[in-house]
Amino acid sequence: MSRKTGITLVVVAASVLAFFGVRAFFGTMRESAAEVVSSATIDGLTASVGQAGWVVMDHDMSGTAPGYQMPPAMMPGMPAEGNQRVAVTVTVVNTTDETRPMKPDAEFFLRTESAGDPVTAHSDTFGELPRLAPGSAVNGVLYYDLPPHSSLWIEWRHEGATARLAMGVAPSHSNHR
Repeated sequence: MSRKTGITLVVVAASVLAFFGVRAFFGTMRESAAEVVSSATIDGLTASVGQAGWVVMDHDMSGTAPGYQMPPAMMPGMPAEGNQRVAVTVTVVNTTDETRPMKPDAEFFLRTESAGDPVTAHSDTFGELPRLAPGSAVNGVLYYDLPPHSSLWIEWRHEGATARLAMGVAPSHSNHR
């Protein structure tokens, strides 16, 4: 084998390895992004996120000027100073022919790219729902208080399994100074 042929084989082999290496790298990136889905099924229950939006907490009496956020001391239940409240509509459907245990306020958590710990719901409209009957569905709103972030998702933990649900919500903003 000539020197030129040997160099050509090394270059071709290096190019093939580089191609598959780059392909594997970008494939891994796609898989990470795909972890956040629009709906997920765990133990026969399918959950999906509907509308999500920031709850306006302005105390505005004039209608012409931006108001201010009432402090929690003046209005119990308001988010702590610097936090904003986001409302997330979640639908859960029991696709099985058996009753399934379910506790929405203890199973759904808000996650952000920058926060390490999951955020538990401040309140919800599900009520005390311990189970979901066969073929039934429930729709409720979960309210979360958090500092403003740009990228949010819902983490669902049910019966030892976890799923990430995408939520479309604009980045938060505030008129407060």
